[in-house]
Amino acid sequence: MKKFILFCAAFMAAVNVNAEIVEMTCAKAKSYTLDSLQAGETGTDSVAVTGFVTQTNGSISRGQQTFWLDDEKGTTQTFQGYWCNMPDGENPLNVGDKVTIKGFLMNYNGTTAEMKNGDVYILERVDIKIDTLDASPCEAIEEGLSLNNRAVSDEYFRVRGRVVSIDKTDATYMQTTFWLACNDTDRFEAYSVTMQDTVFAEINDSVLVLGKLTNYNGTIEIANGKAWILEKGVAPQIQQITVAEALAIGQGLAQGAKTDELYIVKGYVDSIVAPYDENYGNLSFFITDDMNAPEYTFEIFRGKFSADIPVGTFVYAKGQIQHYYQAAQDEKEEIDAIQLSNATVYLENPDDALDYIQTSVKAVKIIEEGQVYILRDGVRYSILGTKIY
Repeated sequence: MKKFILFCAAFMAAVNVNAEIVEMTCAKAKSYTLDSLQAGETGTDSVAVTGFVTQTNGSISRGQQTFWLDDEKGTTQTFQGYWCNMPDGENPLNVGDKVTIKGFLMNYNGTTAEMKNGDVYILERVDIKIDTLDASPCEAIEEGLSLNNRAVSDEYFRVRGRVVSIDKTDATYMQTTFWLACNDTDRFEAYSVTMQDTVFAEINDSVLVLGKLTNYNGTIEIANGKAWILEKGVAPQIQQITVAEALAIGQGLAQGAKTDELYIVKGYVDSIVAPYDENYGNLSFFITDDMNAPEYTFEIFRGKFSADIPVGTFVYAKGQIQHYYQAAQDEKEEIDAIQLSNATVYLENPDDALDYIQTSVKAVKIIEEGQVYILRDGVRYSILGTKIY
């Protein structure tokens, strides 16, 4: 019996020694991790790292948040808390908060010292006011592209838009990943956002997404934010307008601005600015309402199509109207133009269908006696779109 008691005492003493938590600064945790652990290795000692939050990665997801710490307030990223467990009921961490995270040190890749799935203890909350900005998907993309790769915005954004595709849903946590429409080529991602309604968003729903912007390898997203359904099944409303109406809209825009809405501008091709480029699948040209009185003032810039389009062709071009402006610099002249930027071009009325499929016959480039021609539907055109009789 005595031996058993002694054994138990020795065992408990050993457990208490092994359970002792080593307290470290961020700098100490980093140097110890990178000097003592191999890449990919996790330490066996329980460690408590204390520091100030210098960057956060998104919001809380499934009770966890990722962030960086340093021993001083600022922006230095010394030690990472990777998907650490937040206290129940706490709001996401902000830059400037002072916390302790307890867990095991990990050498992630030979250069990054982190603690994965550690427990967060909040010591001080910074008293700051975080701006919340409203933005369309296009404005959010433009703002996000100003961030460095993998960087997160300081401000929160409320992005309102229409769902155009859905990647996945998780009914257990009411989380989903979907995309919001900007234009035909650009989309904004809501990544693993938590629905604040009892149902998931569906395609064509109007939604509001709240969170911080992230530039994730060029994809602009809100990760681990919140989302609400504003209206169910909102079909895109795309107005068909004349060239004169498009010019009036563009002239009402500030220099460098473009519309949030998509428009279908219809008119005749009156001049080719840049012929079809098969590498990029686009061409640039002017259109007019009246071929007998062309004005050469409204450009379809880099319109997406499958071939050259002859002068005189009636087309429909869909995109955002833009007041493009570039100040004079060195020997370059000032450019002040109204355009339909990165438009999609149709030879038939696309109505409002976003998924219209272009079926035009692809042109063939031929060379005869040193001259370059475009052969399309059995008719020859010059490289600038002029019909050869």
